[in-house]
Amino acid sequence: MLKKYLKKLNSINHYDNFTDVVIDIDWKSINYNRISFINKAVHKFNNCKYLEIGCQNNDCFDSIDAGSKIGVDPNKGGTIRSTSDDFFTKNESFFDVIFIDGLHTFEQCRKDIINSLKFLNYNGYIFIHDLIPRSWLEENVPRLQAVWTGDVWKVSLELNKTDGINFFVILADSGVGMIRKKTKDVTYYDDYLQLKGLKFKDFLNRIDEINFIDSEQSLNILESE
Repeated sequence: MLKKYLKKLNSINHYDNFTDVVIDIDWKSINYNRISFINKAVHKFNNCKYLEIGCQNNDCFDSIDAGSKIGVDPNKGGTIRSTSDDFFTKNESFFDVIFIDGLHTFEQCRKDIINSLKFLNYNGYIFIHDLIPRSWLEENVPRLQAVWTGDVWKVSLELNKTDGINFFVILADSGVGMIRKKTKDVTYYDDYLQLKGLKFKDFLNRIDEINFIDSEQSLNILESE
């Protein structure tokens, strides 16, 4: 699904992570974003219990129509001023829908997913932002520009091998991961040592290993489940 968007540029750069191939998608041309998918999931539950990791300006948090909402951010936004690690250490609540948009690094994102799975109700949903970098600049760690997905895309390769969940990446809004918890206890597939050193060019080489769906498909799945 992503291969049709690959485009080769005529450019030269001396960064180690540089590649002249980009994913030529204008996210604004796709008339759905993370809020659309999250709210669709929220409305499947009576008095949905919602958790958001990484709220910043509350652009997403304020738009979620949930009966009970907790937002965690160390700097601003949400309802709790804390790192996600500290929050999960003290947390005793369970949630129906969780959205993860914290620090855009593979290491932190996978920690947030592992912790979220522990406190996600059976048949609950986790959404993850920024799983489709469009260029080496968007993906590079450390950050080099304002628009930044980081290397969180690597969690997709682990989630594809994790038993007890359904997992897809929605082709919208910088790539929105969608997890549904299908068993009470889920053990996250650990491939950290093999994946941590991968770069954007490796993402391009491994896109066939990721289950991409478009916006309409994701909404149909959310409707039918």
